[in-house]
Amino acid sequence: TGVVTEVVAAIDASQCFSGPAYNLKDGKIYVVDLTVGFDLAVFDPVAKTLSVIDSFDCTPLALAIDASGNAWVWDDADNNLKPVNLENAACGTGVGVVSGTDYFFGMAFAPNGTLYASNYDTGQFGTISTSTGAFTPLGSSAMVASDNSGLTFDSSGIAWVVDDDIEAEIYSADITDYVGTKQLSGQLDFTGDEYYSQGIVVGPTDSPKLPDTGSASVALGVTGLAAAGVIALGVALMILRRRAS
Repeated sequence: TGVVTEVVAAIDASQCFSGPAYNLKDGKIYVVDLTVGFDLAVFDPVAKTLSVIDSFDCTPLALAIDASGNAWVWDDADNNLKPVNLENAACGTGVGVVSGTDYFFGMAFAPNGTLYASNYDTGQFGTISTSTGAFTPLGSSAMVASDNSGLTFDSSGIAWVVDDDIEAEIYSADITDYVGTKQLSGQLDFTGDEYYSQGIVVGPTDSPKLPDTGSASVALGVTGLAAAGVIALGVALMILRRRAS
């Protein structure tokens, strides 16, 4: 349905986040905190607390964590894919340029271990090699350029996408055939207010959400998704912003 249930009250209207990723190893959600720079923050679904770990020594806008707890970021400064230490936010040596000067806000590992990303500039989905950093498009543009922000997978391998960061529409699909299989889950709505989102992540069923900043207020919220399978597989957690009136 896209209806948002607030789990953590508004934090600070000035806060901004990108690239949330769930770590199966410790049950926590890591996120890039862009409030005052580029910081690594962690959200504890049990304690419902958000805390900054440290400042990155690179400038990431997308973060992904594989099933083994290995984390990767897309560095905006040199367009490189880099490993990152979740204990101190230290970025490792880049493995290669991802795709020229294009932007990537959505990046996530599928259950089969493949790293996928959504190209914000072209509207394309594709895979990213953790060996070379190369972005390989899956096909023609699946969305209008500059409309896609968040990307995540549930445990069955279904992709969940924030297809339009202004209209805040959430879709589920087979990532290899997004256009042919996408289904509208809903539009983000919280107590009658429309939101847009820069990130989405599927966490455990007992998890809450991540901050929403709106015209602006930031809060963490869980969104109800239309696909019945997600109820058993996890809850979609959103980084939200209320649209300015």
